[in-house]
Amino acid sequence: MQKLAFISQSEYFNFIYDDSLHDDYEIRDYQMTFSMSPNEFQDLFSFNADYNIFFRGEYIPSEVLEKLLGKNINLSSEPFPVLINNTLNYSFDSIKRFLIFRNIRHNNFDYVFHYDKSSLPFLLKDGLHLSGEFVFPVATHIYQPKRIEKRWDVFFIGRCTTHREKYFGPVKEYNKFLHIAHGIWGRDVIDYISASKICLNSHAENEISWEPRMQMMMACGAFVISKPITPNDYLRPGIDYVEISHPLELLEAANYYLNNDKAREEIAKNGCERVREKLDSKILFRDLLEGINKNRYPKFISKRGKYHWDFLNNSLNTAKHIKNRVFKPYQGVKQ
Repeated sequence: MQKLAFISQSEYFNFIYDDSLHDDYEIRDYQMTFSMSPNEFQDLFSFNADYNIFFRGEYIPSEVLEKLLGKNINLSSEPFPVLINNTLNYSFDSIKRFLIFRNIRHNNFDYVFHYDKSSLPFLLKDGLHLSGEFVFPVATHIYQPKRIEKRWDVFFIGRCTTHREKYFGPVKEYNKFLHIAHGIWGRDVIDYISASKICLNSHAENEISWEPRMQMMMACGAFVISKPITPNDYLRPGIDYVEISHPLELLEAANYYLNNDKAREEIAKNGCERVREKLDSKILFRDLLEGINKNRYPKFISKRGKYHWDFLNNSLNTAKHIKNRVFKPYQGVKQ
């Protein structure tokens, strides 16, 4: 049996692969932080996996990749600027994340995939030739509907931002609203999702992006109201979830669906079935590894980046007060 290693902050990424591939591979899950030295990867070296799948690989020391004998694969998870209808959509936050990620050009990954294909043209302009898109799936045999009494009208999990509170404020005033910013993750989230009539998806800033929490909540049978996400071939607005673009729209949609159980349950059922059909972890990871073995995907290639991005990166590295107060990265996918 071949060996497969997942190297990630499991509190943010475990739902993507949780116990999905144990029938096909010998699996090891390795917890990482952004400040680990090469010496702290000894267990990974000893396991000697055939496939090493990293999340946030831009933080992995290059010496680690050089010592690993298996195929090194990075699954890029952060929202970057996206190209939609020939218009670049971005925010301060997505630019900051991109500037951190682009350091991956110095790491010897065999394959690098990004979860949102709308960012690939932007990355290409900086000389980052990625292997393609890998939409984050869900371990649907774990994350599935659970019959629990509905204790809350509305639920959101994610950090608090000014932009989000503009949308949440009116809804919080009139409904039983549960907002968990930090401290709950993985399978523990399922109970909170299942005990809520409405689950929200809202971007941290005023931009269009696609947070993987969408499909995780929908796999659990949640009725989801979301701000617009990047166009994709998987989740369908108006069918699998409800899309809103303004705080008053959110308030109106919440009031309507809280008083229309049948309509709410029908959309939730569509979303759950859609995720199980299109984004099942076992199927997507099998296809990914099979495609790599059969050379269906191009290897990751990095060419020289744009001078203005290099200049900005250097400016951030030398201007310590700016780096610490504004650009200091936080750990994990806190979308």
